[in-house]
Amino acid sequence: MELVDKFDNKRRPLGITRERNEKISGEYRQAMHCWIMNDIGQFLIQKRSETKSSYPGLWGITGGGTDSGETTLDTVKREAKEELGIDVDLDKVELMMMMRGRYTYTDIFLYRANIDLKDIVMQEEEIQEVKWATYREIKKLEEEGKLADNIARYVDMLIKLIRRDVEKKENMAEYQKMNLDYF
Repeated sequence: MELVDKFDNKRRPLGITRERNEKISGEYRQAMHCWIMNDIGQFLIQKRSETKSSYPGLWGITGGGTDSGETTLDTVKREAKEELGIDVDLDKVELMMMMRGRYTYTDIFLYRANIDLKDIVMQEEEIQEVKWATYREIKKLEEEGKLADNIARYVDMLIKLIRRDVEKKENMAEYQKMNLDYF
């Protein structure tokens, strides 16, 4: 049984811990999505296992529910290790946006890292394939109905935020390799 902390509609802790899937009106749990982006503007996406109860066989990104006592940043580190076998440097993780759903607050993070696909150890119960994809390739997956809805609904906004962040950088040298046409 996975326990989660509950929050109110202003994200104040309620001091209540419940089973993860217990849904009560006015109570919210926390979750996160973490987009991993390399230096050339590609995103590490993962094809979900066919046995998953939500979005089976569709493409998504690293994500998961925040356990009781964890922060969403703790969840980034834990889920990346569990799903992909990678150690995330939290100093390179940036909160990009937050969404409130019917029962969940979801923090959307961006992690800038160059990860070799052969270094990934997939959690087979969760994912069946990983690859680097451009924004255009991700949009094509969405058009084909192959992208999980939980990320498809905000991917355009995320890209706008990344583009804005890149354009604001005073030192563009670190982004010279990035192909902004991807965006």
